[in-house]
Amino acid sequence: MPAAVPSPGRVALTGATGFIGSHAVTALDAAGWRLRLLARREPPLLKCGQVPELVIGELADEDALAALVADCDVVVHLAGLVKARSRAEFFRANTDGAARLARVAAARSQPPRFLLVSSIAAREPALSSYCASKRAAEEALQREAGGMAWSIVRPPVVYGPRDREMLPLFRAIARGIAPRPPLAGRMSMLFVNDLADLITVTIQESAKLGQIWEVDDGAVAGHSWPDLAAAAAAALGRSPIPITLPRGLLALIGAWNDAAAARSGRARMLTREKVRELLHADWVVHDRLPAAGTNWQPRWDLRRGFAETAVWYRGNGWL
Repeated sequence: MPAAVPSPGRVALTGATGFIGSHAVTALDAAGWRLRLLARREPPLLKCGQVPELVIGELADEDALAALVADCDVVVHLAGLVKARSRAEFFRANTDGAARLARVAAARSQPPRFLLVSSIAAREPALSSYCASKRAAEEALQREAGGMAWSIVRPPVVYGPRDREMLPLFRAIARGIAPRPPLAGRMSMLFVNDLADLITVTIQESAKLGQIWEVDDGAVAGHSWPDLAAAAAAALGRSPIPITLPRGLLALIGAWNDAAAARSGRARMLTREKVRELLHADWVVHDRLPAAGTNWQPRWDLRRGFAETAVWYRGNGWL
């Protein structure tokens, strides 16, 4: 019988029940890490071989955060909001949460390594409250870290099984329509399994400590909206009609959703600020990670990733 491979250590993870976090749990488990997860309540069944240790609490609870990071080797911070009712709500979740977790982790006698999974949106803090809150979270980590070893990765648009944000595009393509915004902006993309693998690699390497970098699927010039529509159409076996959504219509939808969120108290995704993000011309990665020294390489291109996403959507009744 072969000898058991020793675990690389214990990792504390926030956001484990979210889209990216659920895939990170699977990848970290496969790499042998012992998992301790922060959750507001007992989470649904996670796809991993171990029974993770749970800390019930939230980012505003310093006692829960202290229990989360106790005797952990690494902290991976994934939790945050991509939609909110106000700027203050974005900052409470994305900025204050990161600052509090970093402060608690750094206060340990032997601080863990700290990986913040941020967003390429942090590159444009003037564009929206979400972008500003992600940049402020990065700055908070650097301010609170002290002597704690940290690194920050900025993924672009992340998609894959269990992703709800790309689902409207797939549903439109399935109905024979390929919507696109009026500007010819380009964006980088990353399949969620590649990001999960990157997390497992990064927390075991020292090349990126104290650095902020961007990561994508390796497409140097990024992707256009027609590229996304073509990949989704191929995955679904459709030939959709392209339809350009006028700027005025997008602005009207954003204003409607802002008003609806104010009335209902429930956050909407396509707000006026999100429309500004959508129309931004350059969401393409500038500082690609492989050139900066790491063993990680992306394995999924857009067509293959969209095909896998479509299979999951259909298999789970989302399409």
